[in-house]
Amino acid sequence: MKNYSSKKGFTLAEVLITIGIIGVVAALTIPTLIKNYQEKVMVSKVKQAHSQLMNAIQLYVAKNNCQNMLCLFDTKKTSDEVAAELATVIRKAQVCTSADTAKKYCKFYEFKDNKPTYKVDGVYASGDGMVTSGRLYLPNGMLITIKQKTQCVVYYEYPVRDENGYLTGETVTSVSHDCALVYVDVNNLAGPNQFGADVYKYSVLDTGKIEPSDKKLLNNALLYNKIEYTPYEIGDPVEED
Repeated sequence: MKNYSSKKGFTLAEVLITIGIIGVVAALTIPTLIKNYQEKVMVSKVKQAHSQLMNAIQLYVAKNNCQNMLCLFDTKKTSDEVAAELATVIRKAQVCTSADTAKKYCKFYEFKDNKPTYKVDGVYASGDGMVTSGRLYLPNGMLITIKQKTQCVVYYEYPVRDENGYLTGETVTSVSHDCALVYVDVNNLAGPNQFGADVYKYSVLDTGKIEPSDKKLLNNALLYNKIEYTPYEIGDPVEED
């Protein structure tokens, strides 16, 4: 007698249902996986950029037998001069000056605030900008811009704006102890060109120390491996609360 073993296969409906379930799961999980991967890449770049900047400044101070970093960020120097001197301790760094506006990585571009809170005439405005003078372009794609000041202690009067960005006619006075500002864009022109994402700002103080202008934004990446910012575009209409 012959033994026949019966084999049962999947029906077309079962196959289609399975494929549909896989597609739904993929649609739900892949965007999250991509976002997590992109965040890890950005965090890695921020850590590398922070380390490279701090190491370069420390190396300059050591090589020139300085008491502190104010020998580099001297108020008698221009932004271009400081950038050129810092470039001497960063391998293959290219310097952009105020005369190099035609070069790809030497053009001015705007930064966005971490959140779209600054409003002017009903649209979101720029938070700051990467100027041409005092800029370094590094082989890993990182940009550093120095805004050197002519004196460290300065009193400023700022116009007061209402919640929609309109001037109120009032002013507030504040004092700055910054001898220089250092802007770091970890991925140059790639974007989003936004504070707390790929852009970070440091203040060189009259005490000879350097610290992030917003410690929370930098610590998000350095300590907690997070990048937190609100995506928006400069010039977008202000969303009504």
